[in-house]
Amino acid sequence: MCQQRNARTIRFFSIMISTITKARDNRFGASRWLGGAAASGKIGRRRQTIGRRFAITGDGASVELYQIRYFLALCETLNFARAAERCNVSQPSLTRAVQKLEQELGGLLIRRERRLTHLTELGELVRPMLEEVLSHSVRTVAAAKRHSSLNKTVLRLGIMPSIGPVRLAPFLVRFAAECVGVELTLVEAPIPRLNDLLLRSNLDAAVVAYVGHSDRRFRYCQLYQERIVIVAPKGHRFEQFEAVRLRDLQNEKLSFRTNCDMSDFLLESCRKQGFEPRIVYSSAREDWVQTMVASGFGVTVMPEFSHTDAATIARPLIDPDLVRQLSLVTVAGRRHEPAAVLIRTIRAHAWQAENAPRDPERCSLMFLPKRSLSMPSGKPHAATDV
Repeated sequence: MCQQRNARTIRFFSIMISTITKARDNRFGASRWLGGAAASGKIGRRRQTIGRRFAITGDGASVELYQIRYFLALCETLNFARAAERCNVSQPSLTRAVQKLEQELGGLLIRRERRLTHLTELGELVRPMLEEVLSHSVRTVAAAKRHSSLNKTVLRLGIMPSIGPVRLAPFLVRFAAECVGVELTLVEAPIPRLNDLLLRSNLDAAVVAYVGHSDRRFRYCQLYQERIVIVAPKGHRFEQFEAVRLRDLQNEKLSFRTNCDMSDFLLESCRKQGFEPRIVYSSAREDWVQTMVASGFGVTVMPEFSHTDAATIARPLIDPDLVRQLSLVTVAGRRHEPAAVLIRTIRAHAWQAENAPRDPERCSLMFLPKRSLSMPSGKPHAATDV
């Protein structure tokens, strides 16, 4: 569309110059024009370019937009000194530009007679045409700027559904502050879908909870670790616990997060410890699950940085105690500037300094012994969404 607009603009400029030259030839004689053009060495030369100083060429005439602008300023003031001041150039520069325009058009455009400076017949003829050319050029530049402003740099970041905002959001705020002009778009999807979007260039990077062997198609940059916690309403008996064992859930109602990829692992772990969990509510919505828990509808299991509801408390899950590593994933060997800036910002970010939780309710989460989550999987390059 932009190329078609530019082509139409160039054709318009050419037609305008062709119209001007033909009108001049009809009124002032073709022989005079040909003599002037031959002297300038521009017969047969046809250029069509648009830049900071537009060159408009057609039927042997080459006209610069700055010449048109200077001439039109002179038409309004009929004074070379005031016209030069209006155009912010010296008077000799304006005089030379008008003389070059006259040379291209083959005749005088303005007659300089002390206080009686006035346009010639040719000047009066071409003035409205040149005004239209200048107006069209201004609209063209404005349209091009609007088009460029719409083409923002967009960083498309994938994220697994279970990754909460508590730890990641402050970093993304810092990234946005350092990369003004980059629009951040978050795309939520399970890990297989994120991998596919990355390989198809529909994502620039993704944040995943990684477990298992690395996939050679991707590059991983570690971000931070987070515990798996039990979330319960305030006033619940777990509020007095420093940590909650898995078997402590035996007599508890459980609100189940259906977007939890390790659900089978958790259910199997409960059965191995001799009980079947009492699931009373299921939802893929993290906010709904936490609101239901806050309302007294059981407890739930989730990653610690997904816990956002102030009406609930979080305690680390132990026996087994689970921790997952979050990483930024990009396609190996592919360079995309916003993603490269994101990686550099991640490496410079003080993740370790943020390990001490600001919420007193979570003070016990970071100081208990941890062992990495290891899940049986038949896939060599697995990632889990906890």
